[in-house]
Amino acid sequence: MILKGFKEKSNKKYINKCTASRVVKPTNAIIKTIGVVVDGQQFSDLEWINRLAESLNVNLNNLKILSLFNTKKEEVSVYTNTFSEKDLGWKGQLKSQTAKDFVDTKFDLLINLYQSDALALQVVSAATQAQFKVGLYDANQDLNDLIIETKLDDKALFKTELIKYLNILNKLSNE
Repeated sequence: MILKGFKEKSNKKYINKCTASRVVKPTNAIIKTIGVVVDGQQFSDLEWINRLAESLNVNLNNLKILSLFNTKKEEVSVYTNTFSEKDLGWKGQLKSQTAKDFVDTKFDLLINLYQSDALALQVVSAATQAQFKVGLYDANQDLNDLIIETKLDDKALFKTELIKYLNILNKLSNE
């Protein structure tokens, strides 16, 4: 039990280190690649994510989704790339190759679609190299460049607000 607390503290230090050392360079680069971090227990609408990417004029081949899914025997995830809390080691180390590959990918946009305080989701969000990070109001606000004040189940509002702000920031192509 004590080791679990130390492990949690080391991961929180890692998150703080990542957020403090992150340098945001303002660019007018158009979004071509999107990464989505989602809690599979809270959000399971894969089609909505695909439609969101299409609305942002991003090819579905340039969309990667990583889901936190703490499996139970009778449950199956709708997402193909999953990891669990057990895949989180000390100091932000990820044991899952799927999560490592996701973190190593450079994205133009990272969308954090979770409201929980799951440490594994926060570590992945902090470690992912993305030019621009968007998240929900209830999540850890230090991880995101843009915070949309909505609930996870209000998908239509999230989509319209995201498109509105990305247009203002000249991040979307007009094709």
